[in-house]
Amino acid sequence: MVKGIAYLLLAFLLLGVMAYSWFSERARGRVTLDRRLEAIATPGTAPVRQIMAVTVPERIAPLLAQAQIELTVPALQMIIGSGLVLALLLLLLTGPAAALAALVGLPMMALSWLQGRARKRVEALTDAMPLYLDGVRQLQSVGNSLSQALERALADSPDALKSYFAQTARRLAMGAPVAETMQQLSDRLQIPEVSMLAAAIRTNLRYGGSIATVFNNLANILRERIRIRRELSAATSEARVSAKVLIGMPLLSMGLLVAMNRNYIQFFIHDPRGHTMSMVAIALEVLGILIIRRMLRLSF
Repeated sequence: MVKGIAYLLLAFLLLGVMAYSWFSERARGRVTLDRRLEAIATPGTAPVRQIMAVTVPERIAPLLAQAQIELTVPALQMIIGSGLVLALLLLLLTGPAAALAALVGLPMMALSWLQGRARKRVEALTDAMPLYLDGVRQLQSVGNSLSQALERALADSPDALKSYFAQTARRLAMGAPVAETMQQLSDRLQIPEVSMLAAAIRTNLRYGGSIATVFNNLANILRERIRIRRELSAATSEARVSAKVLIGMPLLSMGLLVAMNRNYIQFFIHDPRGHTMSMVAIALEVLGILIIRRMLRLSF
């Protein structure tokens, strides 16, 4: 039964890759046709090269933006193809259990790595935002406009903040509206601190008042959030270490048993009962990881 499920899942994945390649080819054809029609309509202008955007789920798009990863069509095709080739090799060499574990485990590992990268970069961004807001407030106090202050304050900001605000600064330098530009950044990143900044700017521009006072209060709020986040991280450090130990113990035990007796693993590779037991063990391990991650997830 497990072998049939593994082969069926692999077949569905292959069909999905073929359908994705077909639809991507049709989309490229439409883009090429539109570009040619545009060149015919405006013969005096040079054709503009358009970049194919990859459509990703709404929950993944902000995560990619937070992790600062630009997913292109060739990169996505290479990742999917490499995963399928690896799953096929495991299916042929070791059996359906390892192939199914790779098909399930590799996306989960990629998602976990993406979340970790995004979390580290977002934390670096939020740590730098109070100093950035102080710089914006000081530049405004010496006569700079709001757009100029937001752009020029990046010169003395950490690299973590510059990388997120670089595109916004270019738009402001070209004369884009401040409120709309900051709202676009907020919608793309979906980071609470950036959303607070965009809401403060949008509200002040609509109803008036002292923006310097707003920035001062917002900087104090962000410093308080940073302090609370660090206290929560220190309070849950013991639980996080315990979770890593509990997650790693089954894998370490399995590795030690295989090192002591190589024939031990043969039961899980060749025997149907071993296939079932290995799938149950992998499912329980994944379920335990998800439960522990949910227990340690703190938001404020």
